[in-house]
Amino acid sequence: MTKGFHRFFRTASLLVAAPLLLGGAAEAASWTARGNEPGWHIDVSDSAISFSSMEGETFSIEPVPEPVRAEDIEVYTGTAGDKAFTLVAIDKICTDNMSGMPFPKAVVVTIGERALVGCGGDPLSLLIGDWKVEEIAGEPVIATSETSLAFDLDGSMHGNASCNRFFGGFSLTGEGLTLSPGGATMMACETGLMEQEQKFLAALEQVNRFESLADGRLRLVDVEGNTVLALRQ
Repeated sequence: MTKGFHRFFRTASLLVAAPLLLGGAAEAASWTARGNEPGWHIDVSDSAISFSSMEGETFSIEPVPEPVRAEDIEVYTGTAGDKAFTLVAIDKICTDNMSGMPFPKAVVVTIGERALVGCGGDPLSLLIGDWKVEEIAGEPVIATSETSLAFDLDGSMHGNASCNRFFGGFSLTGEGLTLSPGGATMMACETGLMEQEQKFLAALEQVNRFESLADGRLRLVDVEGNTVLALRQ
């Protein structure tokens, strides 16, 4: 991954040197980024880029420099005191190396001669939407079933458990993902679908975190790292 970030960073540096080729830039949207070893955090708002580190370093860049964009790369440049500052954000799945949480952006921050690598954006954006269930505990779902799971911005979830519709809630925190089934309809179906439904509902309660794959699919994983549900949109 380090070589990949260096390659993206070299590309981003070329973009900064030739902004007129990119056709202008839009206003920044609010988002955050963070990294480990050492720990650091950035907030990008419509008014400032604010940086803080576990070592006690803090600064803000105001106003926010207009980002230069090309394809899936976004570059902010400025100064932090007497040091050059660059923030490069790449629309690419980035997994936090401590929590295992996926983020929608890979980020490189340079402050003077120092480079920091981390992840940015909101993990929730990778989760929200309607998903079809492909596998339950490693077994493909019955071809004729319409097993599904949807996550909404208000923290609710719903879907088709194989036979019955179900609803509930979910919680996404820095520690992981928790699903809480709340209720379901009471319709009876053929034996195979009913058995699959029970496995599905049990799997929901085992979820500890999620993984976002490069092809857009999701894996919902238990505390031991086993995939309990495989989803696609």
